[in-house]
Amino acid sequence: MTLSGHQPNYWPYPGLIGKIMKSDRFIYVTKVQYEKKSWQKRNRIRTKDGWSYIQVPTITKGKFEQKICEVAINNRDNWEEKTLRSISLAYGKAPYYQKYKEFLEDLYHRKWEFLWELDIYIMNFILQELEIDTEIYYDRDFTFQGRKTEMLVDMCRQLGCDTYLSNLGSAAYVEISEFTKEGFKHRYMDYKGQPYRQQYPGFEPGLSILDMLMNCGKEGTREILMSQENYELSETNEELIREGLR
Repeated sequence: MTLSGHQPNYWPYPGLIGKIMKSDRFIYVTKVQYEKKSWQKRNRIRTKDGWSYIQVPTITKGKFEQKICEVAINNRDNWEEKTLRSISLAYGKAPYYQKYKEFLEDLYHRKWEFLWELDIYIMNFILQELEIDTEIYYDRDFTFQGRKTEMLVDMCRQLGCDTYLSNLGSAAYVEISEFTKEGFKHRYMDYKGQPYRQQYPGFEPGLSILDMLMNCGKEGTREILMSQENYELSETNEELIREGLR
């Protein structure tokens, strides 16, 4: 049984949703340090000039050590209306804008107090929309031991999974030997992502899944994320260690 975990992201990129798809269980990780320039507060949408950020203002002054679960949204700025207008200008003529218009209006007319609540609400909507049946867990319901790899191993232990799936970008800190020592397996996943038709000429990679939903809809997005051609999965622990990769 495969587990993956990740910080909640604001309109995440398709690869994160793909990782959840390829996991039996997924856990939202919020009890770790917040980074001000992270994907937890912003992401990219397509515009006629290339791409632009949509982002959520957060309260960070004097809060250098705060965890993701503690980050409050700065609601003194009229960021909700600005974001809704930006999305409307970017995607108002996209094939599936009308399908998601009601959700977007409801989303940005609500008052959100904490960033993690907004991010998880959006991500859970995407998972439900794409009919992803991965079991979802929240780190607020657990007390995990250790940091970095040790914490990931403990997640596997407490959630009853024998394999952990990481983004390839996590290779800088994941120590596969820690999984092997405790009797668990580990794999890396690299999301490649195929080009799809966007609202403007050409293809701009690395955008939020919002762009894919607006242009491809539910079925088209599911088809892209289900395609094995969009992923590279590493071998498990033993092969990686034998090849000297970790």
